[in-house]
Amino acid sequence: MNIDTLIVFAGIVFLIAIVPGPNALLVLFTALTRSRTLAFSNILGVSSGFMVHAFISAQGLSLILSQSSWAFLMLKYVGVAYLTYLGISSIRAGLTTQAIAMLPTDNRETEQTDKRYSSLLSHFTKGFLTNMLNPKIILFYLSIFPQFVSVESVVSDSLLLGGIQSVVVSSWFLVVIMLAQKFKALLNHVKAAKAIRYLTGGIFLGFGIKLASTKL
Repeated sequence: MNIDTLIVFAGIVFLIAIVPGPNALLVLFTALTRSRTLAFSNILGVSSGFMVHAFISAQGLSLILSQSSWAFLMLKYVGVAYLTYLGISSIRAGLTTQAIAMLPTDNRETEQTDKRYSSLLSHFTKGFLTNMLNPKIILFYLSIFPQFVSVESVVSDSLLLGGIQSVVVSSWFLVVIMLAQKFKALLNHVKAAKAIRYLTGGIFLGFGIKLASTKL
């Protein structure tokens, strides 16, 4: 696999990454309402999900899932259920939320070490599951990877491409996090804080509905 091929793949991944999706929404929402540190945990979870997807694709499981209506439907509706959970949780949080600036930030850490670790792990898991429970990513790997991997080195090429996707997407999400901080001052009002939670919850539900309509 030459450098030109890797650049082309990276370009495709970047174009897909800048289109808002569940992963980007989760990272942005966490950066706005919690802290950059927790958003970084989301990114690590999402990146880990890409590597798992790459490994699964290399082993041929993506092909099995794409050709099995039962397996695809099962994975799809697990993903729908998870996005619905995120949406409802966000809307419920909006009912009792305070101004975003009053929430914990990187500069005002008051939690104990064990609670901080638990929160980091929780947001890592959210990023991981948001990525893993999206069958569209499996279909992406199934349609894109065959054009870039060689038969002689499917596993190594797939993991390399998965690593490139993780780096490209993570880099873009870091930009998203930096931009999100610019808006925090504008959201230092209870009404605005509630609105962002309601909006985010509605978008998550929208992604769930869109995912539910996905077909093979």
